[in-house]
Amino acid sequence: MHHAIAVWLTGHPWRAAFASAMSGALSPQLPLPFLVIAGAIAVLVALRFDLRYALGMAFTAAVAASFVMSAARPNGWLLFGIALLYFGPVLLGWLLRQLGSLNLVFQVTMLSMAVLLVLVFAVLPDPVGMWRPQLELLWNSMTAAGLQFEGDRATIVDAWARTLWGGLAALSLAAVFGAVLLGRWWQSLLDTPGSFGVEYQQLRLGRALGIATTVLFIVALLTDSALVGSLASVAFAALAFQGLAAAHRSKAFGRLDRAWLVAIYVLLIVLPVTSFVVLMLAIWGFADNWLRPRTRSA
Repeated sequence: MHHAIAVWLTGHPWRAAFASAMSGALSPQLPLPFLVIAGAIAVLVALRFDLRYALGMAFTAAVAASFVMSAARPNGWLLFGIALLYFGPVLLGWLLRQLGSLNLVFQVTMLSMAVLLVLVFAVLPDPVGMWRPQLELLWNSMTAAGLQFEGDRATIVDAWARTLWGGLAALSLAAVFGAVLLGRWWQSLLDTPGSFGVEYQQLRLGRALGIATTVLFIVALLTDSALVGSLASVAFAALAFQGLAAAHRSKAFGRLDRAWLVAIYVLLIVLPVTSFVVLMLAIWGFADNWLRPRTRSA
């Protein structure tokens, strides 16, 4: 099926443009899967054709999404989010085409998200406090709907505010790099069938990022820094990708049954257990980063 999708998208320019517009229009209501699909189309075009054409696909999707969200008052943060989520995959797809290394793009994606977080905390006078008014309104809406929370309201709202930047950054990393993976898979089905699986199974943070991530987790446990906690969330998201790659490699080597791999993907979209599954994958990815021999072939 995915081969047929890739063939259809690349068969004529209007098809990719139409699919980008439709995915962009649906992505505000259903980010999963349409936000990822919109980015993947642009990545596919960047890998097979031209960067300018791919930017046109991203622009089409972004305009369609903006039109659907026209009721929301435009602001700098909204524009920044649109640029990151719709144009980020294009730039990573172009980088993948230049470097030819999916793993290097994986590392660049994590580092870029971390740098953006540091810039946000450096530029904003109160990056945590800016969320409290919106979270107070959200609290009032939920309590009016009948939801009850145990604990002190101010403490809970403050905890939400401290984790929100990290959560948004982790979700952005998942959406952007997920689009790169899907776009690269589509392109490999057309050009080099089977190559994507080998590339994906080799995802690895590496020694330098592994050391930095280990230190980051230790500091996060010992301090109460909102920035460090947010960076740790990004590291968890990246390690979850590596854990998922390790699961695919285990399946390829016959150490993991296909049913378990399917169960992992199903549980990832079951909200009550999503956080637990991501945590388990991140632990698996962390162990894989240190225990897997670098010379081992996937």
